[in-house]
Amino acid sequence: MYIAEDGGEQAPPREAPTLDSKVVALQETVNSGRVSLDPATGEELRRMLLEQIDQVDSWLERAGRLARPAPLGANPVGDKMAHKFETRADGDPRSFVAVMTAYREVLQQTHDSVRSAIRNFTAADEEHEVEMKRLSGN
Repeated sequence: MYIAEDGGEQAPPREAPTLDSKVVALQETVNSGRVSLDPATGEELRRMLLEQIDQVDSWLERAGRLARPAPLGANPVGDKMAHKFETRADGDPRSFVAVMTAYREVLQQTHDSVRSAIRNFTAADEEHEVEMKRLSGN
């Protein structure tokens, strides 16, 4: 479905935003100070992200053992199949290792954004405390 623009014409389809572009947008929004996150909630979110990062690290460590030629025999079919399995584990942009490495980077960037959002909340809270003390005359 397209949203009709002025004149009743349909707008051309837009490219779907990538996950990486969404993470960058989140980072920019957090860095601008427009997003803040309660420390208790943020710490829970950071803990979950760290657990997922640890899980991905474990998968990547085990995937390294898959990225070697399978012993399927010294024949053309065996060689082709061994190469195919090896590149599916690692060595191809769509391989398990490449996809999981990109996923880990997104998790880490999100973790860093959450940490910054917590800092934004704490800084705003401290500013408000100072302002309240100033207004109350203490």
